[in-house]
Amino acid sequence: MFRSLALAGLVAACAGLSPSETSVRTVDEDGDGRADRFELVTNGMVERSTRAPAPGTDPERTLVLAIDGIPYDVFAHEQAEGRFAAFFPASRMLAPFPSLTDVSFTALLRTLPSMAYEDKYYDRAAGEVKGGLSERVGGDYRSLAPFHEVFDWEQPVTWGGFVYLAPSRVAEAELLRVVEIIRESEDPELVLYLGSTDGLGHEDGREALRVHLRRIDHLLTRLLAEGVGGRRVVLLSDHGMSDEETRRFDLESALERGGYRLADRLDSPADVVVPAYGLIGSIQVYTACGEEEGVARAIVAQEGADFAVWLADDEVKAVDRRGAADPLDRSPQLYPELRRRVAEGLRYPTPHPANVIVDLEPEWHYGLRLFEAFVSMAGTHGSARYEQSVGFVASNVDQTPPWMDVAEVYPYLALEREPAPVARFVPACAAG
Repeated sequence: MFRSLALAGLVAACAGLSPSETSVRTVDEDGDGRADRFELVTNGMVERSTRAPAPGTDPERTLVLAIDGIPYDVFAHEQAEGRFAAFFPASRMLAPFPSLTDVSFTALLRTLPSMAYEDKYYDRAAGEVKGGLSERVGGDYRSLAPFHEVFDWEQPVTWGGFVYLAPSRVAEAELLRVVEIIRESEDPELVLYLGSTDGLGHEDGREALRVHLRRIDHLLTRLLAEGVGGRRVVLLSDHGMSDEETRRFDLESALERGGYRLADRLDSPADVVVPAYGLIGSIQVYTACGEEEGVARAIVAQEGADFAVWLADDEVKAVDRRGAADPLDRSPQLYPELRRRVAEGLRYPTPHPANVIVDLEPEWHYGLRLFEAFVSMAGTHGSARYEQSVGFVASNVDQTPPWMDVAEVYPYLALEREPAPVARFVPACAAG
């Protein structure tokens, strides 16, 4: 009953997304590739005209729209086709490693670190896995991932499961609600989150993301012509998304062949804890102290593993399936900024750090088995590879650099809130 009522509500919400009879005309007066004026045209007559802020200025009002899981290449293609004309050409935004939402938004919004890399984590002191679905449904996810506090609106937790049952409908309903908030709010700053696009990319792939970006462009352009165009508007995503079907990595078999076992807690050197959640392209592994290399080698021996990394006396160590002398000596086109991102990823200052991180080959994923029952997996993210790691940033005020690291984005948002102090990294075994 709940499912049918909720879906009926989403269908009703989406009814407002039909195209308007009134058209919008964008005008680039100076030829810089960004629209300078937006005209609302009805029956051939200009009903309203809104000017964009002058480049490099500081408008009184700001709108930040965070769109989860949109790869740079997908957004840039839409811009090249003439959409998102209000914005300067988008920058490539290089996500952290692992390329996951919690890790990336923590850096993008400069908040305190999340408890987990992605929703679930192992608490060594308590000897148990925490986080996950219960905390998310119970509303505790904001304390687990403080970046959520920055969002003035994100989809209700009750919508979450329907992202995979009816991804397009949920994405449309979410977008409609965001449009309503933009129209109604008088706040000088709005930070809004479209999170269902991540599920849309996982389930239906990049073509579904392109279709939804066109919906966003259509409605956003209308809003700009209605007056929103005078604000600073920044669009961004937190990571990329691969463009191929993936299958489950057999972690259990890999560990067993190496003399280890997947467990719920670390009671012996043979125990390994992996708080599986989303179906992603990397694995965050908690091992007994001193077992990092043994576990890493056991995992990379399994088909589907790319490489594994860990810290030994604060030095980055790595091993891969090829047995390379330097496993991190990779093409920068395929693995951008790999050494730096791996070093920073291993030192992500969560209170509960994993001590081994595994990067999977692009056609593989790992995560909670429950999700595999209703997710078809047309794409994923989490690995260090370009397609999973590179999101975008686009501003209607600033011409952002062609490439931006995730840590460089925040000043372009021009938010009044003070960034959180930088947290100190405590190694996993020192923390235990």
